[in-house]
Amino acid sequence: MHKGVDFGNDGSTKIISLASGTVARAKVIEGYGNTVTIAHQLNGEEYKTLYAHLKSISVKIGQVVKQSQQIGIKGDTGNATGVHLHFEIHVPKYVAGQLNAVNSLYYIVVTEVVEIQRLLVKAGYKIVVDGIEGPATVASIKAFQKAKRLTPDGIVGHLTLRALKKLLKIVDFVNLDISFWRVFLKRKNKEFSIQSRIF
Repeated sequence: MHKGVDFGNDGSTKIISLASGTVARAKVIEGYGNTVTIAHQLNGEEYKTLYAHLKSISVKIGQVVKQSQQIGIKGDTGNATGVHLHFEIHVPKYVAGQLNAVNSLYYIVVTEVVEIQRLLVKAGYKIVVDGIEGPATVASIKAFQKAKRLTPDGIVGHLTLRALKKLLKIVDFVNLDISFWRVFLKRKNKEFSIQSRIF
């Protein structure tokens, strides 16, 4: 089972740390190729993020890194069929075989999804910001789509967004195209620079 998220070859090469932490591993791992693992302490909990298939590694074990600091270059080392980043989050630590791997999309937050979550709260849904595919967000979106008899159209596709804006009587609202890959792959200077945080 594939328990990570793959970010394809979109022209960007720079790989950055999702959050501040300490480099736990920076080496070749079978299957993953050149890999960096970073240990994070957030809100009293331990997390490990893993970045695999890197062309090169630009950090060392024990190095303290800041959020958005470059840690490597996207590549195709290890068992990869093309240039991409394989990303995983482990709670509380990395265990071989992905035993502690969690759905990374519960922890990655982007401004477009936060705006959708804000609109859902305004529409009366009780949710907290819980990532792109957090259980509370997904449940609220599905409940809204069911209540409005909408065909599910992605995390929040244009039909759902249009119905939500209509319900809230929002005029001239910023057009949010939150198609999953556009959110992640279309970035200034074509760099992998997710504006995110981990809970």
